[in-house]
Amino acid sequence: MKTFINKQNNHSYMLSDSEIKQVLSTYKIRSGIHRKDYTDEIINYIERKEILILKGVRRCGKTTIMMQIIKKMENCVYVNLDDYRFLGFLSTELLEKVLQLHLSKKKLYLFLDEIQNIQGFEKWLKTHYDMGTNVKFIISGSNSSILSKDFSTLLTGRSITFEILPLSFKEFQDFSKGGIREFLKYGGFPEVVLEKDEQRKRTLLMNYFDTIVEKDLVQKYDLTNHKQLKEMLKFIMLNPGIRISANKLSKQLGISINTIKSYLSLAENVYLIFEVPFFSFSAKTKFIGQRVSKYYIIDSGFFHIFSIRNEESKLFENAVALRFFDKRQNLYYWYGNNEVDFIIDGVAINVVSSERVPKREFLGLNEVKAKKKMIVGKKENKSEGIYSLEHFLEDDALTQFYQ
Repeated sequence: MKTFINKQNNHSYMLSDSEIKQVLSTYKIRSGIHRKDYTDEIINYIERKEILILKGVRRCGKTTIMMQIIKKMENCVYVNLDDYRFLGFLSTELLEKVLQLHLSKKKLYLFLDEIQNIQGFEKWLKTHYDMGTNVKFIISGSNSSILSKDFSTLLTGRSITFEILPLSFKEFQDFSKGGIREFLKYGGFPEVVLEKDEQRKRTLLMNYFDTIVEKDLVQKYDLTNHKQLKEMLKFIMLNPGIRISANKLSKQLGISINTIKSYLSLAENVYLIFEVPFFSFSAKTKFIGQRVSKYYIIDSGFFHIFSIRNEESKLFENAVALRFFDKRQNLYYWYGNNEVDFIIDGVAINVVSSERVPKREFLGLNEVKAKKKMIVGKKENKSEGIYSLEHFLEDDALTQFYQ
């Protein structure tokens, strides 16, 4: 029998087969409200050899999606690697023990939740993949790179990735009777949406934010200045869509420019924020100093835990940016005499929250060359290229726009 070292207590301790089985037996497979778009897509790949990776911000619903898939299958084992009962035993030896306990002639479907907690898991997965072990791995992580620099190299050609977001507006309507205003105010984290009490919604959101900062940033990257990090994140949470350089952030917050650049990169890695760069037909122009990026937040609920104001203009724009999250590699903004909020695949989009659309919004669109131009706002007037935010956030809307 293999011995595990409990590093936290600095002594040897045997984690027996029965202890592992006991922990695993306590997991209740609750499927919750079905997130069909994700589960259907993932199940399409379930019989392929590749390792399936679910990535996204903490509490966005990765675990529930795993369980919804498990409900549809047989011979599945689920392991929560954030379980405090495994604390001190998080190692590839633990993964190997779990695997050997459940391997049989019948194909095993092994779901490993929050796998980034296991150092060296990439090589362990690669070994079993290359050996042809009779197991299908479905893993999740709360980091866009799953933390390891070697991850993409080791598993290139051996994995298929799915990015999971908090609820879209369409999904939100399956979870709640609340309308677009509630969606913008409290965002799309499933547990927050299902919570009825407004104060508890805010408490949940603050807990999520603090946990992401502490577990996925401070602890994992051994960051020393928590206050500086939180100040930078709070600034962006209060200003989604802001055009700002690392240099300006450095001066405004009194943090070194290299630290700011590092914090921005890490915050993107854990899905708290995402970047939309400046658009130009010239590769050189994109990277000159004045062409700074814009930054958006992964969930509008984070805006409201730091602000008592309801700034619809920022939230409208953030909602549109999120609608393009899965295509963000092709998402840009443009700025000349006037600004264009988004350019994607030849479509130029401005976002407004006022009842009437100011003339400057049309001026910006007219400045930039685009095959289609539109405004997303409160009231719809398709003859003038104006679409309501609610319509824009519906899944079938984008295909209409590109026609």
